[in-house]
Amino acid sequence: MRTKIQRSLFLGVFLACLLIPIAASAARPDENPGKGNGPGNGGGGGPGNGGGSSQFHEKYFTKNTYVGTESCLGSDCHTKEATDVLETGHWNWQGIAANIEGYEEEVHGKRDFINNFCIAVPTNEGRCAQCHVGYGYVDQNFDFTDATKIDCLICHDQTGTYKKALTNGGLPDPAVDLQAVAKSVGDNGGVPGRVNCIVCHANAGGGDNVKHGDLAMALLDTTREYDVHMATDGADMTCVACHDVDRNPGGKPTSHGIGGMPYHSVDEGTMVQCVDCHENSSRLHRGKIQRMIKKHERLACQVCHIPAIARQTPTKVEWYWSTAGDTEKGVETDPLTGLVIYDPKKGSFFWDSNVRPTLRFHNGKWHKTMIATNDVLAGEPVDLGSPAADRSDPDAMIYPFKKMIGNQVADSVNDTVLVPHLFGPLGGLNPYWGKYDWNLALLDAFYYPTGQTYSGGPDTPSFRFADTEMLLAVNHEIAPKEQSLGADNDCSDCHGQGPDGVDLIDWPALGWDEDPYQEKQKGKGNYSPVSA
Repeated sequence: MRTKIQRSLFLGVFLACLLIPIAASAARPDENPGKGNGPGNGGGGGPGNGGGSSQFHEKYFTKNTYVGTESCLGSDCHTKEATDVLETGHWNWQGIAANIEGYEEEVHGKRDFINNFCIAVPTNEGRCAQCHVGYGYVDQNFDFTDATKIDCLICHDQTGTYKKALTNGGLPDPAVDLQAVAKSVGDNGGVPGRVNCIVCHANAGGGDNVKHGDLAMALLDTTREYDVHMATDGADMTCVACHDVDRNPGGKPTSHGIGGMPYHSVDEGTMVQCVDCHENSSRLHRGKIQRMIKKHERLACQVCHIPAIARQTPTKVEWYWSTAGDTEKGVETDPLTGLVIYDPKKGSFFWDSNVRPTLRFHNGKWHKTMIATNDVLAGEPVDLGSPAADRSDPDAMIYPFKKMIGNQVADSVNDTVLVPHLFGPLGGLNPYWGKYDWNLALLDAFYYPTGQTYSGGPDTPSFRFADTEMLLAVNHEIAPKEQSLGADNDCSDCHGQGPDGVDLIDWPALGWDEDPYQEKQKGKGNYSPVSA
């Protein structure tokens, strides 16, 4: 059985922001992440374009002082690259929402999504920007057209020493030797290594493996037992080996847009799929496993090959904002684990290890809750993010997801999910993490403006806490084949019950009344659950 543990975070961070120094992933247009090996960056998918770039940057910044992004743009060196960055989702935190059901022609993204971690970006930009690929994103007035605000070093540092400060809108930590970092950017072809990406994405939501469940800092130096792709004793792949940029027919990169799974609202870059490297599943498997696979043609590879997530590092699975604010109680830690289980800034937390992913049909489209767009409660738990497909969609396949549940503030009259001002003075005078007053924090966000309405007033609070649910795509922590579900042709890995007597799979959520195998045994239906 899984062991549930509680945990909170020492520092309040927001949305996909970080508790520790961060770096993000975006490759230069003339870099090739698919060739060569990069020392310390994962040889299996490692980049490397020879020594010319390395020597040039080292020599240039030996003679010239690094003064910021202007040094990268000077003498027309990287103006095209800067123009590329200004068009990306990493920079804008929004774009054409091609993968959001019903909003495919509109502009949406991180800047107006609502989640059940630190809720939303508006009014809290100064804290969120510790994981933005720019400098000075402290409020709604940030200029997304100003190339001099691009933080080139966050992606291209090769020393492993670069970091942003926590609360200044993404500016570098004063302790960083920027001259040394600038000299290093040409090393390894300048391509982001595993550390450049994971330090940011693993800490999304406020700490190590908090949000995604399948992305932890441990993946920087792990073994095949936990991830066959990134393991240093396995493929030792970098993130950009799969999360690639768009390329011309000759293989030359044409943009800075990084590919991701269909979870993203912005469709850019190239996401390498399993079959791009491996054979088709029906040909890859042999014997009894092959026969089983042919009966399960609508199962994505990840379903069997990610039997559990958070195997090395626990992940947050529940977050209850309704308990926040007890400053007399203060921070509370679990006596057995030493982990924080209550924080007055954020409330109560539950974490879990060896989490079996939740399964849903998925065709690449998502339901997302967005500020002042579709934030009216249609019932509880509120669906903040979920795949839009179901079993009836012939193009949908079953994929694994991490389920996150909790509660958060909502308008008790308008029945809308609300965005509170949590951090810093630029979002208003009454951040919750300073005043611990929900009503004032909500008024700050209303006046900011975030675009949302709030029925309350200075002396008339009008809020409650609504239950929420959110599903997040799971694609990492690929286990060795011998650990995959059904590896021994054991149907009970899925068609069975756990020690608690509950079905291992939530069959009704997938569109069946009960386990399809049981339906067959009772003469109700077809045993082949994923080809029906």
